[in-house]
Amino acid sequence: MSKIISIGTSVPEYRSKQTNILQYMQEAYKSESASRKLKVLSHHSGIDTRYSVVPDFNNGNSPDNFFLKNQPPPGIEKRLHLYRKNAVPLAIEAIHKALHKLNTSVKAFVPTHLITVSCTGLYAPGPGTEIIEQLYLPNDIFHTSINFMGCNAAFPALRIADMITKTDEKAKVLVVCVELCTLHFQPKDDNDNLLSNTIFGDGAAAVVVVSDALAKQNNLRGFAINGFYSLLLGRGKDLMAWNITPINFEMVLDARVPDFIGEEANDILTKAGQHYNISPSSITKWAIHPGGKKILDVVKSQYALSDIHLQHSYKVLAEYGNMSSTTILFVLNEILESELKPNDTIFALGFGPGISIETALFTYNE
Repeated sequence: MSKIISIGTSVPEYRSKQTNILQYMQEAYKSESASRKLKVLSHHSGIDTRYSVVPDFNNGNSPDNFFLKNQPPPGIEKRLHLYRKNAVPLAIEAIHKALHKLNTSVKAFVPTHLITVSCTGLYAPGPGTEIIEQLYLPNDIFHTSINFMGCNAAFPALRIADMITKTDEKAKVLVVCVELCTLHFQPKDDNDNLLSNTIFGDGAAAVVVVSDALAKQNNLRGFAINGFYSLLLGRGKDLMAWNITPINFEMVLDARVPDFIGEEANDILTKAGQHYNISPSSITKWAIHPGGKKILDVVKSQYALSDIHLQHSYKVLAEYGNMSSTTILFVLNEILESELKPNDTIFALGFGPGISIETALFTYNE
């Protein structure tokens, strides 16, 4: 068995209120129809603030903005250049925060494995290589990456970390997710684009995973990883996707996704429960990916949960929006820092293109 012993999170410096972002979007779209839709989507988003690596959304028509008004939108090359400039510093900040919680440093901890995750930028050598170089990690460290899987990509990354620590009790694995969703803003007047521009933000998270034996040896509390369960649904493939265009990474996020998730929710929980050999009544904490307020509301209704059960998911959505793969780690961090009892059972659920479902089961122990 392996254990998550720390989670560190970071966000860029530019924090914007959802109301200010709405105003910016309305001016950028220059369309009364789009403006009305954006207002409705924004007011029902459940989001108060979001973060971005660019100052635009709270900066008026400044010449320092990335998306200049009355100018053609920047192409994919410029966007990925900005991704490369900002992704690694944000990831490194999250790593330092995760290790600081353990009262240690990168130099003292010496990670043995590094797994990086992102779907909002690509280049090679990638962020993993730069993290290794800038943190002076051992040059023989194992490193790999998971790219372009979408909002639930943290799950397979944690699954790989779990496999590593099960085969090597001395392994100290860093899982790092970094997503700069706002770089792909485009005032394109279609429903998918309007919805995406209303909910996505930027952020990074780092998770430290070790073997249960190493955790016990050092008296480290955290989430014991009980297992994972994945499910690729046979329909809904057209509802969620990423497309690479000459302009940006274009998100396909159909407004029907919450209803689709609602139709599948009980079957997902039944199959996951059978896999883990648990009943829903034995789950004490719920970590649901806040892909949007309607998704959380639908899951809450289908599982007969209360706002308290999903308080951490709603909180992350309100304060940060949907940060793609990093978001579920923000939720798990909120739970880890909350009042927990030994043997609390945490059920995590995420959704991604495919539509693919990822779940994980954790037990808190000290």
